[in-house]
Amino acid sequence: MTAATNALGRELQLVHAAQWLYAINAEPFVPGEGDPYARLVRGFESGENGTDDAGGTLASIAERGPVWRSRLDTWVVTGPAALRELSAGAEPAVSAAVPQAEAWLPDPERQRTTGLARDLARRGGTRAVGRLAGSLREQAGQAAARLGPGPVDLVADFAEPLTAAGYAAVLDVPEERRAAFAADLAAAAPAVDALLCPQTLDTTRRLAAGVRGLRELFAGRAHAEADLLLAVAGARAAADLLGDALRRLLDRPREWALLRSDPAHAARLVEEVLHQRPPWRACPLVALATAEVAGTRIEAGDSLTAITTAAAVPGGPSGIAGPTGTAAADGASRTAGATVPPGTAGISRTAGATVPAGAAGAAGTGAAGGVGTAETTSTGRVAGTGGAGEPGAVTVLGEATRTNGVPTPLPVAACATLLPAARALTEHALVALAARFPLLRPDGEPVRTRRAPLTRRLVRLPARLGEEETR
Repeated sequence: MTAATNALGRELQLVHAAQWLYAINAEPFVPGEGDPYARLVRGFESGENGTDDAGGTLASIAERGPVWRSRLDTWVVTGPAALRELSAGAEPAVSAAVPQAEAWLPDPERQRTTGLARDLARRGGTRAVGRLAGSLREQAGQAAARLGPGPVDLVADFAEPLTAAGYAAVLDVPEERRAAFAADLAAAAPAVDALLCPQTLDTTRRLAAGVRGLRELFAGRAHAEADLLLAVAGARAAADLLGDALRRLLDRPREWALLRSDPAHAARLVEEVLHQRPPWRACPLVALATAEVAGTRIEAGDSLTAITTAAAVPGGPSGIAGPTGTAAADGASRTAGATVPPGTAGISRTAGATVPAGAAGAAGTGAAGGVGTAETTSTGRVAGTGGAGEPGAVTVLGEATRTNGVPTPLPVAACATLLPAARALTEHALVALAARFPLLRPDGEPVRTRRAPLTRRLVRLPARLGEEETR
């Protein structure tokens, strides 16, 4: 073990110790049981209810107000209004809040550029994914065919292997490198959560090796930076989205039956999962510009974390309401992950939102007959949104997506460029698995890993797959 590794291990231990210390000890002049943000990011809270409240931690964060300073020296920003102000004024970019053994995020200033957005759209946007629809469908069918009736771990035996195979297709990984690619993806699985929560030293070393392996694989490519980002964060979003969709279906046999009879239901199901469990519950950021958010001055260079704290808004994503505090109405933009009701006119699709089939400006079609997500054009404007004189902007990690002048709130918008491939692969997977197995039942308790405050990553999902029962 090198001196540098030892030093990194000590630094990670100190950060995690501070998270535990401030989480447990009450703050001066503030009633309660310590800093709820520290309690969240240490990664030992859990919550399986409809609001995913992490045992009340998210509620405690919301009670502190829309903007407040954590004892961990970061601004905590919550609530739809504050998130919109942050997105519009502070020019936030995703930034690691703890030391990293191997950096994989683009530099914050690079995240401002339209070049990265174009590369992400070309590699993982709606059109790129649409061209791969046949391959993704085939990969999903093969993954389902490898399973037999009986007990199965839907994460280890289905979601993770399929994600590796699907993203190997998306990222043009040569056949002879696909086994190594899958191993590197598995090693890099904690990378997103490691932005906020220090991992153990052994995990950190494996994570770093996985990121290095992926970087070497993409070295020399025209879109190497975008490919690395899609591999590390995009594949993680896909596996988590698929796992959470299957977790939901285990408790809903009627919905499983509906999925078998109507494959287009997969797209609707994925939308609902995105509403209730956006890919990143918390988003570590750095402000690139000075701004006032909810009456609080945020200076350029300040660290902050955008957190989705509220329960899902009917017809809208978790913790995010429309411009007036309710689900967005006709003529208004919907936030990332929002669903536009069939027949609604005049609503542009932001990343992750659904535009009715045939609506003007909709960009592409998604898997299983669903409608695809908007992707950036070479001009840097989001395809299908805005018009002459509108303040459109691309979504590049922390940049704001604006539709009809309304910025999309974080943290979902920060992950929007990663969603098209994740959504498509999840929809194909659900359709393939439902077509093969008439019955899906739980076969034990799901297990989520610790130290995963952003993704709440499932590591075990025991289920039983079967044929139709006859009497």
